[in-house]
Amino acid sequence: MTDESRDAHPSQFPQSTHPAESAGSPESEPTQPGASSDGRSGLRRRTLLLGAAGAGALVVGGAVLVRCSTRHRPSPSPTATDSAASAAYRPAYHYSPARGNLADPNGLVLYEGEYHLFHQQDGTWGHAVSTDMVHWKRMGTALEHDSQGLAMSGSCVVDGADTSGLVKGGGMVAVYTSTEDGEAQSLAYSTDRGRTWERFSGNPVIPNDGRKDFRDPKVFWHEDSGAWVMIVSAGDHLSLYRSTDLKTWSHASDFGQDIGSHAAVWECPDLFPLTDTSDGRTRWVMTLSVGANEETAGSTAQYFIGDFDGSVFFPEDRQTRFTDAGQDFYAAQSFEHIEGRRVWMAWLGNWNYPYSLPTGDWHGEMSIPRELSLTTVDGRRTLVQKPVPELDALRGEATDLGGLAATGSTGSAVTDLGKGRTVEIDLTLDVSKASDAWLGLARGTVDGALQEVRVGVNVSAGTLYLDRTNGGLKKIDGKDEGTTTDFALRREVAYHPTGSTVRLHLYLDRSSLEVFVDDGATVGSLLVFTDPGCQEIVLGATGTATITSGSLTPLSAAV
Repeated sequence: MTDESRDAHPSQFPQSTHPAESAGSPESEPTQPGASSDGRSGLRRRTLLLGAAGAGALVVGGAVLVRCSTRHRPSPSPTATDSAASAAYRPAYHYSPARGNLADPNGLVLYEGEYHLFHQQDGTWGHAVSTDMVHWKRMGTALEHDSQGLAMSGSCVVDGADTSGLVKGGGMVAVYTSTEDGEAQSLAYSTDRGRTWERFSGNPVIPNDGRKDFRDPKVFWHEDSGAWVMIVSAGDHLSLYRSTDLKTWSHASDFGQDIGSHAAVWECPDLFPLTDTSDGRTRWVMTLSVGANEETAGSTAQYFIGDFDGSVFFPEDRQTRFTDAGQDFYAAQSFEHIEGRRVWMAWLGNWNYPYSLPTGDWHGEMSIPRELSLTTVDGRRTLVQKPVPELDALRGEATDLGGLAATGSTGSAVTDLGKGRTVEIDLTLDVSKASDAWLGLARGTVDGALQEVRVGVNVSAGTLYLDRTNGGLKKIDGKDEGTTTDFALRREVAYHPTGSTVRLHLYLDRSSLEVFVDDGATVGSLLVFTDPGCQEIVLGATGTATITSGSLTPLSAAV
């Protein structure tokens, strides 16, 4: 892979003193042009959330004002009751809500043997738990609206030492954005493994100081400096705060005003250390999402690599690195309190069409959990994402694809690889005799027209592409009332195989596709809405492409 492939957006070319461990917590044992950066995308996002929240919510001068009654909103049913049409696109092994509008993952944490997935759902925190990050049990709503307004995005920590004074004997503390009198940072806490939550009486712990965009706090314990650190979105940059008790915060630094993509508002940041497998050194990765804009044909995500001293992040270069080569990967957040590895999940969605897809009374799904690392590719450090091994438990009987080949002069000739809409495909493809080689997925003929989604390598052009221009769904409602947006699109990034082969590792579900190229150095995510009856999987080529080794494996349902 070339440097250009990571600079260009695909739409273009000693004993631990961690407070979580002081209470004997058992987890310590296992090991885009035309878009301005004036915050307009952030305002649209808040307006969408408020519209979903119902009456009593207003946007005045960019500030969110919510009038809440004393009654609690009913918790969404943990059980999905889909119509036939809705069920056809309900993912089998990606987490989705029973109903309502899912968006950003929130509060990802491992606590007392359970992985917790909280997520945005109409301005509240939906909740699910799992013992393996794959099989999820829906738990209903954790944080409702309250006198401080909505419960927007945030994070969750394990306060085992009760540094906050809120969880005697240890417990979980959620840090989230409230909205009354403008976006501010507030706390909630739980002493019963996340089953019930209390709001901190002193909310907000960081009030709004007049700014329009101030949200999505990610909090973690920084061992070397002995403090909690918060990274939070502040419109066109990120702000860092420090605290010893989660209640009183001091501003430490700002980052980002003059670096990276500023095609739209910055949102949903994260900051964490990773070991670089190429030299064994630990470096820090700062990630964030960029709101919907014309330059990147929708929302997107980017990351920076550098060092962090507990107060200031120091980027090692000024290069712009986009996180995903596809269209639908947003608001990624990593789990806290997992020993020995860093895993994250994201919303498989885009703020160009957040809740417009044809799935009935539920919208949105999460990515599969991905394990993160760093490596050096073509002389530059790169974020590597790989499916977690826990997904292997879903595998059925594999079909060997080794030796199959496709030969064609125009790319029209294809070789059948099998059928399925909930499958894993892992293969190594020899493209030395091909100018273009691709997989056709979720493929079939509907009313005389071919529908499919393609993932391929154009060897002649030096690109990797994800293409749903023939994916059935052409246009859908946009984020603004009365507008439409293109859904049929193609994403490309610069790519050159190492030698003559490319490894393609794909996870296809009923309405999504995640592609891991060359062991995760490049990753692409795409929503898929071909007709549910489109089940064919083929290999196509201009020239000859040969599968030197590989398999097609059905995956069982997990949710």
